[in-house]
Amino acid sequence: MEEVQTIVACGAGSISKRVYPDGRIERCENVKDVAQYIARIDEMIERKRKLLEETAP
Repeated sequence: MEEVQTIVACGAGSISKRVYPDGRIERCENVKDVAQYIARIDEMIERKRKLLEETAP
């Protein structure tokens, strides 16, 4: 599978990725444990927000 588009994933154990125009890829993983995911949901949301708001260098 080619990695050519940004993916936003939600839920425990999911991985979001951002593909920049220059081909660089950054990933943002959520914790796998459901209880930890629920307890840290604000952290997961903020990490994804930062990933998607960044601009390519």
